[in-house]
Amino acid sequence: MKLRAGLLLFFGSFLLYNLNLREISSQDTIPTRLLPVALIRDGTLTLDGFFVGELEGTPLPPWVQRVGGRYHSGYPILPALLALPIYLVPISLLGGDSWALINLLAKLSASLIAALSVLLVYLSLRRLGGEATALGIALVYALGTSTWSVSSQGLWGHGTAQFLMAAGIYCALRGEATPGFFHGVGLTTGLMVSTRPTTAMVGVALLAYGLRRDPRHGVRALLLCAGVLLAVLGYHLWSFGSPLGGYATLLEAQASHYGIEGVWATPLGEGLLGLLVSPSRGLLVYSPVLALALGGVVLAVLDRRGPLLPYLAAGFAGSLLLLGKYSIWWGGHTFGPRYLVDFLPLLAIFLLPAWRRQEGSRPWRVVVLALFAISIAVQLVGAFYYPSPREVDWNTAPRDVDVARERLWDWRDPQILRLLRNGPRPMGFASPD
Repeated sequence: MKLRAGLLLFFGSFLLYNLNLREISSQDTIPTRLLPVALIRDGTLTLDGFFVGELEGTPLPPWVQRVGGRYHSGYPILPALLALPIYLVPISLLGGDSWALINLLAKLSASLIAALSVLLVYLSLRRLGGEATALGIALVYALGTSTWSVSSQGLWGHGTAQFLMAAGIYCALRGEATPGFFHGVGLTTGLMVSTRPTTAMVGVALLAYGLRRDPRHGVRALLLCAGVLLAVLGYHLWSFGSPLGGYATLLEAQASHYGIEGVWATPLGEGLLGLLVSPSRGLLVYSPVLALALGGVVLAVLDRRGPLLPYLAAGFAGSLLLLGKYSIWWGGHTFGPRYLVDFLPLLAIFLLPAWRRQEGSRPWRVVVLALFAISIAVQLVGAFYYPSPREVDWNTAPRDVDVARERLWDWRDPQILRLLRNGPRPMGFASPD
């Protein structure tokens, strides 16, 4: 039963994520979409084949950086490496000159990674609750969160971070009975932090839990994590001549471009409110069902529910405070709370207390199902309506939100309602952005 339900969740999610027949991301994912092509066609981790000559003497976009005469992605490369198996045969046979093909392969890769994270969330919940509970919450994660509208639609780093965080949580839970699984915590944590450095506090929480539960295997997990991070450090030194790679430079350039001094310049209260309740970026606006998960985080701290949950709660709280200070907390041109997408597997776990309560209370069940239905409706808008044409898109009209940031708080013109007014987005994979 467990295997059958898990496979149905995986294949069902993968098919659903592809029903809109298009790739949705932004120019930020262009290097990730192109790197698998460069590896297969040119045998390189650089983007020279796409930019040498074409951009000579012109300003570079922020997502590609020229170092020592070579062009490198400004973003971590692991999502592109995970996409290689999907790209391999089509690019080998057809070449990499068609944006339609590249976007199709990027979409298939992203939706596959997202569907794998759904499976891992289900397996983790299966260890914490019954079959029905695990299935119900996994469906919330798959359908009622930005896993559908963001992670599964383009090769962002978020989907890879979700997959790795879900894998790390699963290994930590398995480690309670089989300590060797803590080695998996070390490996997935190192890869997760390398992909999305803002997940570092959750990584620390998982490693600390492993050390507490089984010091011997926990130390090995720590060494595995350190080995992964050292390998990434070596790549950064080779490609950028800097241990921080291109990501830190990219963040500083973005903040400067928007007229913001410093990467961590947002007042904490403003950033936290924006991440949670801003009408056009708030987590609880785009996935209101996750209000129940935030309640679960509080309960985990107060009641110390389960050996792992207090560690995860501490990791999420620290991550939320960090992102609340980030200068570009709204995530640029995107749909919803993109920077909190990384933590959705963790939040799914914290839905457990509310889900258990609704199983014995009809009024509570009505509340949970209503919040779930609203969350699904919002994600459907993101999958089928976003983005609108530039001249009417909420991110750019009437003024670019990256400049006119007061629009993030305008309840008279929220992004979701604007998308509904603008209508569904045509299908197709031809556009490079």
